[in-house]
Amino acid sequence: MTFSRLLPLLLLVPALTMADEDRNFKLTSENFKVGSLLDGSLLENASKKAIALDRAIAISQEPVFPLQPNTLYLRYKKSAKEYFWFSGEAKPEEYKKLHAFNLKENHLSAREVIGLRLYASRQYKAFQDESDIYFDAEYVYSPRVPKLLFMKNGQWQILKESTHPGMVQIKSDEKDLDVVALNSSLKAGSKAVYPVNDGVYVFSFGAPDKLPYVDAGVLKPGEVLTFDVNFPVSDSGDIAPVNMSVSLEQVQALQTVEEAENLYDVFSSEVDRNFTRIDTTEFSKFYPPVKSADSLGLDDSNKVYRSYVSHYNFKRSEAQTLWRNKKLGAVSELYKAFRAKFDSLQALPVQINMTPVFVKKIMNATDSTKIDSLEFRFGIDRNRVETTWKGVVDEIPMDSLLKLMMVGDGSFVTTLFLANNKPVWVFKEGKIVGRYHYRYDKLGFRMGDKLIFGKGEFTLPLHIAIEPEVVEWLKNRAPESSSSSIASSSSSEVVKDTVVAEPNKKIIEHATRGTVALIDSGSFRFRGKVVSMSPYAIHTTEVTQEFFHKIMGLLDSAKRIPDRSAFTGANKPVQGITWENAQYACKVLGGDLPTEAQWEFAGRAGSNDGVLWTDDDAMSVGKYSIFAENSLKRGKKDAAYGPHDVATKTPNAWGIFDMSGNVAEWTRDNYFAITFSIESSNPTGSYWGTNKVLKGGSWKDKAKNLNMTVRDDEDPRYWSDHIGFRCVFPLERIIQDNKK
Repeated sequence: MTFSRLLPLLLLVPALTMADEDRNFKLTSENFKVGSLLDGSLLENASKKAIALDRAIAISQEPVFPLQPNTLYLRYKKSAKEYFWFSGEAKPEEYKKLHAFNLKENHLSAREVIGLRLYASRQYKAFQDESDIYFDAEYVYSPRVPKLLFMKNGQWQILKESTHPGMVQIKSDEKDLDVVALNSSLKAGSKAVYPVNDGVYVFSFGAPDKLPYVDAGVLKPGEVLTFDVNFPVSDSGDIAPVNMSVSLEQVQALQTVEEAENLYDVFSSEVDRNFTRIDTTEFSKFYPPVKSADSLGLDDSNKVYRSYVSHYNFKRSEAQTLWRNKKLGAVSELYKAFRAKFDSLQALPVQINMTPVFVKKIMNATDSTKIDSLEFRFGIDRNRVETTWKGVVDEIPMDSLLKLMMVGDGSFVTTLFLANNKPVWVFKEGKIVGRYHYRYDKLGFRMGDKLIFGKGEFTLPLHIAIEPEVVEWLKNRAPESSSSSIASSSSSEVVKDTVVAEPNKKIIEHATRGTVALIDSGSFRFRGKVVSMSPYAIHTTEVTQEFFHKIMGLLDSAKRIPDRSAFTGANKPVQGITWENAQYACKVLGGDLPTEAQWEFAGRAGSNDGVLWTDDDAMSVGKYSIFAENSLKRGKKDAAYGPHDVATKTPNAWGIFDMSGNVAEWTRDNYFAITFSIESSNPTGSYWGTNKVLKGGSWKDKAKNLNMTVRDDEDPRYWSDHIGFRCVFPLERIIQDNKK
């Protein structure tokens, strides 16, 4: 055989060798021994393991995916071809000693890495891999070495060590402990939760006949944050005498949820009147105080800290109410009776006959004569029933169904079916402000003795969907099969409709008022003081010349004001407008110029800085702003000279453009050189002064003048080619308009 014929075979030998070697560096399913009990050597060293091992339950199993949360898995090597696979709870003190390797950072999946032999050195042979390796869905852990290697495609690969995740554990002897994570998605019970990132964690704790409270703690990388649940207990058991018009007999005789709610409101009002007789200083002596921001390593204005304080105050108020009830003696028994009555009445399903307030036909995109689906809106804003149903009806043509609805002789009835009669109770400052249904099951149509069902989806408005009780119900509701058809009334089982929350739109394109960003309530540091802000809506861009002409088009010709813009273009901002005319345009739209605080709060978008770029990266200014460097300094002959079209630069985190540069913007506030005081809520500027505050800088300014905390001022009669405006609106008005 010639050398030329042997060459392909010679080249194939290393490849085959490499393939065998690569395969030997991996584990197969046969390597995992199912049902093998712990051997003696493993039991002897069990105390040193990071996983809790017990001879009675620690039986090796084949790896099953997905790996379960809050579970640690141990791959224990007995021999070159025998591996045990155990699962259980992590032991906190041993867990935090492990070296952690984040799978995502290392571009590996749990399913892939379980089958890899892992090594401490490149010098090891195929069967000399690590004997103990721990896993969860996000990490691989080594108890021995800070660097792991594996063989893949004939080459050594390195696993880079990551910052060790932490563990959050909650300790309590309460059998019916209720734990709610308030700033994370953790589902923490009495067991530990891991792996979790470092940071501040906030939980509320409750249990039957205990005073609820909120606690917060700081988790450091690789550490264990433990919450020892100790419910506040009063030293005094004194009971204050009280006279109530509501009796136990009345509560027990209630027949409907509505009757129970009405009597409860009477009872609650009487309790409130008696509360004034209770000395609350005793409560403050034993109830845990709110933790300071410093103790959590946060600033007072930090969003997490503000959320913690808000939840703390809510639970403190709830606990104080419960404590007062116990102090009032008989009130506690009445509360228990009401709770039992509501539990029994609200468990019952309910049917509500209701005529839709709005019906909409959704037509086929290609055939305008064909109805694809129907949309029904039930109830009005802030009513007990307020939902939208969208879907189809299979048993009757939808145009025929609409005709039957229009007859109005009572022969056709629309019925809402609810899983049970349990509305959500919405509180504001401790007072009930509304009760709303949300547990919708299906929509039925009654035609004489016949009942047919639609097949679709209920949508809840945001003010209902955001309630924690509703959020939890939506999350836990079993998903229905979309392929199942709705049965007729003769069927034994009817498929439920889905229930979803109304989309939380932060940007709305309003037909008349333009595109606005919805700004939630919050607080920020404004001119050296932390102030709170109520919700509102603000234009996402400066008012453009095209939009300004549309605004004026809403008025009679005699009431219109001219556009004095020196740099013209449909999408360029209006310039050369006085404060009076800018405010006039906003008023035409039903809005106003923003206050300085509203403007700055929207512009900074939750940031503590007044700029969207860092001080040591001046080159990024042009990414966000039209300013002197990319406009004025180009010279009058350059097309970039002057203000540019709006929204050509990067927006802030809330989707708002050009808050720094392009044109300076009028605000509603008076300017006065001396600040005497700033309101704690929704500041409105100085009472004194005749000039008005300008914000944001313009295309003529240097970068240092674009800081959103900087304020300029001008005579309200002044106009210039570097001054424009945008408007704000009451949030309720925008949301209401968007529903129409």
